[in-house]
Amino acid sequence: MASGDFVLFRNAAIPGAATSNTTSQVGEPSVANNAAAVILTGNWYASLSGDSGQNWSYVDPYHLFPAVNQGFCCDQIALYDPSRDLVFWLLQYSADANRNTLRLAISKGLANFQNNQWFWYDFSPDGVNNQWTQQWFDFPDLALSRNYLYLTSNMFQVGGAGGWTRSIIIRLSLDQLASGGPINYNYFQTSENFSLRCTQGAQGTMYFATHNSTSQLRVFSWPESATAPTQNDVDVTLWAQTGYSAVGPDGLDWLGRTDRRLTGAWVANGVIGFMWTSAQMPPDRPYPFIKVARINESTKALIDQPDIWNPSFAWAYGAAGVNDRGHVGLSAFYGGGTQNPSHAVGIWDDLSPGAGFDVVTTVNGTNGPDQNKWGDYLACRRHAPDGATWIASGFSEQGGASQSNIEPRFIHFGRRRDQP
Repeated sequence: MASGDFVLFRNAAIPGAATSNTTSQVGEPSVANNAAAVILTGNWYASLSGDSGQNWSYVDPYHLFPAVNQGFCCDQIALYDPSRDLVFWLLQYSADANRNTLRLAISKGLANFQNNQWFWYDFSPDGVNNQWTQQWFDFPDLALSRNYLYLTSNMFQVGGAGGWTRSIIIRLSLDQLASGGPINYNYFQTSENFSLRCTQGAQGTMYFATHNSTSQLRVFSWPESATAPTQNDVDVTLWAQTGYSAVGPDGLDWLGRTDRRLTGAWVANGVIGFMWTSAQMPPDRPYPFIKVARINESTKALIDQPDIWNPSFAWAYGAAGVNDRGHVGLSAFYGGGTQNPSHAVGIWDDLSPGAGFDVVTTVNGTNGPDQNKWGDYLACRRHAPDGATWIASGFSEQGGASQSNIEPRFIHFGRRRDQP
């Protein structure tokens, strides 16, 4: 076996008992690990493994923590910070008549994580800014720089039409979070640009982006030493944001509700990268594809656009993670045409052929979704503690087309040279 072989060290389906059979076709799986302890979350479950993903047990996100607002809702994000030995678990709660809550649960140290011990901080829109009344958070995410945790979310009006009001990033000190005591924080908000996505792999500066249009990104730079970010607009080739469709062999359209939100972002070795899903652009690209933009970190000039696409099926929902070498891991879905929705992971490193990701399928789906929906995000993380390999989340339909046939998946992958 060659040292450069692409290897799935673990490729594990999460059994129904470990999700309490509460999976969703809008699966939104996230994952984090601290050594052999792993947490994988999704709509509407959480699962823990103490043996690197061999065995899993269910954790009830509805009742593990005290109730707030109308109770636990849906979106969850897991992330590990090796610098302070902190596992973060972000949970979104349902809105009442006035607000909802994002709960940032923290487990410090391996022993506490293995024993499912957490403390937490709650964030509500009017708790962050008392002028933001009758609003709720949705589509949250987490990212790290050297000394801060970044919590992003969109915000919407409670009730009525429920229109979008702003997108926000809350920057929190890792030292304060590790202490478990009172915290203070900075935040950035925009009512001009929808849905901000922070880069994985950031060090002294966090980068994040959103769309100005279907031919331009707005890229923000937020140094740790600064109280607010600056911005640069970067032109990209035209892409499509309406009419997403990727009908599979069973006539079901797994991309029927896909949208333009950025789902992947990274910074490493002087390059900032962003990913999102474009609708099909026939005749050259007859299926939706993952749009990729790589930007020079110093000059903010566009380097290239190594999109992930195929003339026979769609690619969608790309997520990225960075290892200690600055190499990039990928987690993504593909399907349509003769291919049911399936999941793959990828590596872009010094051994990748050409300019782009070397990809491997983790699971072939047996069916498409009977509700013509999928998504909304995946996760790809640096494995801890080895730092050279990645873990990722995915899911597929197995044995049927219903919500109950969704099978989440945990993957640990990398090169043979870095086998743990």
